[in-house]
Amino acid sequence: MVWGAVRGRVVFDSSHHHLFVEQQSSGFSWTGSRSLLLTDQPAVYVHDTGGLGSPAIIALDPAADPDATIGLADRSTRLVADLRLPQGRSIRLTSGELPEPALAALTGLRGRLMPDAATTDFISPCAVSVTPWYESEPDRSAQDGEESDDSAPAELMAYVVVAGGRLQLRSRGKIPLEWPVNRVTVTPAGQSAVELRGGALLGGHFLTGATLHLVTPLVRRAFLAVIGSAGPGPSTVGTSAPVSVRGLGGAGARKADCVLSDDALEFQSPDTQRVLAHFDLDDTHLRIAGTAERFVVFNPAHGPVTVECASEVFGRRLYGNARLRGAAERTLTSGVLPAELADGRPVACAFAPDGMRVKGSGVNLRIAYESIRTVEAEPGPPRAEMRLTTERTDLRIVAQAELVQALHTEVRAWGNACAGAGQIPDMLRAAVGLEEDYLLYTVFGPFYELHAALLGDVGADGLGAPIPPPGSPEERSRVAAVLQVGIGELQAHLDQVGHVLPAFLRHRDACLLAAVTGGAEPDWLKAGEARLRAAFAPVQRAAAETAQLAGQLSRVMDLDPAALPKVSYAGAALSFGAAALLNPVFAVSGISQAYSSHAQGEQRKAQVTAQSERGWAMVLDRWNALVGTALPVLGYVLTENAFGLRWESARRIGQELRAAPEAARVPVLRAVARRLATLDVMRRYPGGSGVRLRRGEIADHLRAAREAVRTPRFLDF
Repeated sequence: MVWGAVRGRVVFDSSHHHLFVEQQSSGFSWTGSRSLLLTDQPAVYVHDTGGLGSPAIIALDPAADPDATIGLADRSTRLVADLRLPQGRSIRLTSGELPEPALAALTGLRGRLMPDAATTDFISPCAVSVTPWYESEPDRSAQDGEESDDSAPAELMAYVVVAGGRLQLRSRGKIPLEWPVNRVTVTPAGQSAVELRGGALLGGHFLTGATLHLVTPLVRRAFLAVIGSAGPGPSTVGTSAPVSVRGLGGAGARKADCVLSDDALEFQSPDTQRVLAHFDLDDTHLRIAGTAERFVVFNPAHGPVTVECASEVFGRRLYGNARLRGAAERTLTSGVLPAELADGRPVACAFAPDGMRVKGSGVNLRIAYESIRTVEAEPGPPRAEMRLTTERTDLRIVAQAELVQALHTEVRAWGNACAGAGQIPDMLRAAVGLEEDYLLYTVFGPFYELHAALLGDVGADGLGAPIPPPGSPEERSRVAAVLQVGIGELQAHLDQVGHVLPAFLRHRDACLLAAVTGGAEPDWLKAGEARLRAAFAPVQRAAAETAQLAGQLSRVMDLDPAALPKVSYAGAALSFGAAALLNPVFAVSGISQAYSSHAQGEQRKAQVTAQSERGWAMVLDRWNALVGTALPVLGYVLTENAFGLRWESARRIGQELRAAPEAARVPVLRAVARRLATLDVMRRYPGGSGVRLRRGEIADHLRAAREAVRTPRFLDF
């Protein structure tokens, strides 16, 4: 074939290889055939024989990806050309398996279809085949009405590029995969391929590496030479993802590679591969707080660092690391709390007898507890804030609610500990006064969190409203699903209250006395547990009513268990440290998740027959009566039963302390100061992130509802 004058050296001519198939085209003759010519100009020519019309040669010169996508598929054995040409023409051609001379000729393209090819350290001649290695094989089957997972291809066709210390796969103007070159290991495989080991993310799926099919041994040799020049490979290959960090090398935010391995969390420069910070996951001084999307990490070797992660999938990998979660749980009770100032600067807050210290990039404060005028907190959402003021300081600290609650508690506890040992009995009595809020929320709070979820996450002023009959099948589905999940959680919760809460209270009192009794538990404290267990008998009335509600609901609603809302963290901020709340025994975890699932638009199916309408109305009436009338009365009875015992315990603890040596009172003072602070701060915060009601608001509602309940007129005597 005579092409006439072309620009550049001819690299590939499809007329010499009669294996090409035209898959799709537009703007060409119907009856003619087409052939392809590539040069290193770079330029692309398509010859249209014209069929019954005149032949034509269409040129794309200069040619550039993605208008001219030239790639090798099927382990780099078969050429695929996808072209967008002048005058609105387009064509897609594919070949059969090419002989080795044709593959060698294609190396003459030298990646020049990429505009920045000359500035790279290495670039493949054209797009080549890449076989990803998935950590867990994705489900590629497609059921009726479903689509297969297109985000997990079995093979990619992409340019392999090494530039600026990064190994990138580029495809049609995008970078679906990249690694820092010092975080991968590469070994030859077969005639011209390499096996790359290094964690990365592709379309929401984790990879452990990939096979790069580099066309010819010559190309592979050039690639290995460039990778080898990057320095020795890593001792440990982790999973890398781009993040934004603040607190390393300047006040502003900067890009970094976050590398998570089994043993460490590292941040390195994406340009120079210099390690900016290394955090050993087994370091007992490691502290971390926040969410998987935005968190602050700290150890004494590296000041606090704020990390923002745009990848939800990588965030879940961070959250799923047991050592990181262990550090997060340690953080809430350690007294060293990483957070941020209102302007975004990361800081670490620590507490000592002489004051609170706040340190970070450009921040170094010591605040004496006696100088603190006010401590105010706003629990959020999305993040909580604490404002601390002195004569000279107006400090605003921002973090997720659990961390701010812990910080608020530390400030209050150390401030209370400034009192003298003689004030311990008064502090004990003050703590018992606050236990009413604690008991009302701990026992009955989850009912009102579920009630709020059923109403649509109302505020405290809406807790008295009854659940109205659902107006549509979809709304009935939502209410039924939330009730089904929530009542199951409530049953487990009440079981814990009846069996564990009395022993828990006894144990906390024993901890207060440990310093003065040498760890021995007084007999009167052991005997008090049985009396306290009897005082909690009204809880069994709520448990029985909840069990009956669960049975009635199961008879009325024909629910598919697989269609019920599940506790899912997809799309949610995963809170580091959430498992270490002040009282995790009584956390009710599924209720807010059930409502969140509905609020995100997931449709739940429930079949309600006409015969079950009456039963359905009775379920709602029974639930409304339980939270509107029964629980306030039970709350009143429980606190009346329990408070005489709690006052007696406080009096006996005071007696033990008065007989103790002076030196033994100091640790008791701190313990009592912390108890008082914990009870005071706890009521100012919600019990979880799903429902925004504060614990104190629920307790206040219970007290107010008790006064509004109609009671019989007893004869005065």
